[in-house]
Amino acid sequence: MKFSSVLILALQISTCQGFVLPNTFVSKSSHLFSTVETKDLSLTEQDEQLKEPTSVRAPLKFMGPYPCLGLKFPHLATSAQRAKNMSGISLDFLLDTAANVNTINSQVATELQLSEAGEALPGVSAAGSMGGGTTYMLGDCELEGVAEEASFMQELTASALPVESPASAGLLSLPFFHCFEGGVEFDWVGQQMDGKQLPPSVTFYGPGDSDAILQDITRVKIEELPVTRLPMVQLNINNMTIPALLDTGSPITVINAQAAKEAGIETAEISTSNDDDKKGGNLFSNFANRFQQAQAAAQAAARGDLITIAGADGKPVQLIKSQSEAGVHLASDDDEIVDFGNSNIYVGNLPGLAALNGLGDESPPAAVLGMDILRKKPKMLLLARNQEVYF
Repeated sequence: MKFSSVLILALQISTCQGFVLPNTFVSKSSHLFSTVETKDLSLTEQDEQLKEPTSVRAPLKFMGPYPCLGLKFPHLATSAQRAKNMSGISLDFLLDTAANVNTINSQVATELQLSEAGEALPGVSAAGSMGGGTTYMLGDCELEGVAEEASFMQELTASALPVESPASAGLLSLPFFHCFEGGVEFDWVGQQMDGKQLPPSVTFYGPGDSDAILQDITRVKIEELPVTRLPMVQLNINNMTIPALLDTGSPITVINAQAAKEAGIETAEISTSNDDDKKGGNLFSNFANRFQQAQAAAQAAARGDLITIAGADGKPVQLIKSQSEAGVHLASDDDEIVDFGNSNIYVGNLPGLAALNGLGDESPPAAVLGMDILRKKPKMLLLARNQEVYF
């Protein structure tokens, strides 16, 4: 994987500056998400019945295994557009629930000639910790693929950081999800309507708009990690409960070695070291052994038994697939379970496990619940403000 400089969308997790929520008292406004001053926000029963929904649905794109949202910036322009006195660009952002800063490739800032707006604080993501950087102004943006052109975010800012950006221009993180009082619903497969299969979508709900659907789905409580404030759930693998990050930014589910041991997970056998190398041995023999190990690793990768990623220190980290499938579910407060069925699990030191103190030989059991398992359910509704997720 390649590392590149990126931008952080400078949003504080406790506020929604730049993101303004839907409000039915601004029906004449062209903004889907806006706030207005009003003396009396109380609604009569009749008002409640006449209230228009304050939610909006947009296409959910998949860049490989990554769920992405397209945003349009009508006031930004590339160098080619500026030469023709034109403006308007679209960018795809990974929707990442286990990052607390939002990113965009730094080449965008240069190409779009963004103005500086301050400094961003350090943050974290599944790739590990991220240092601070210069903040830039991106301005207002709209949702791509929505018929009505209306402002979705206002005065969006971003900061350049050296962190990996997978498959998209950047990512939208947990502060983004906190901006929607009614939650954000991922429809991984798309709805059936009039006998037709609609494409995947993501719905942003205003206050109270998701209440009706909550009755038919299962609630799972989220625990907010200290300092990072990332979402943690209690993942059950082979009847062993393991703290896990809820991570739509990870294409796979990963557990550390201690969790694998306690859950009885055995991994595929892959040669990664050689005793002759440690003892010295014949130079040509060592070279041949290393070549054989490389071949074995390549074959394992081709089978899907081995994934190699860059660790927090830039060195390669190997994630090894379990030999057999394991039962996976989440428990709810209502004595119900969200059963994901049986799945293979990867074992290794994914950098994001550091948020749970899950790296190293002496670390406690820890996991990252990724897209391979989350997509086994057709939908997921995240109410970040309430620290709840529904399936």
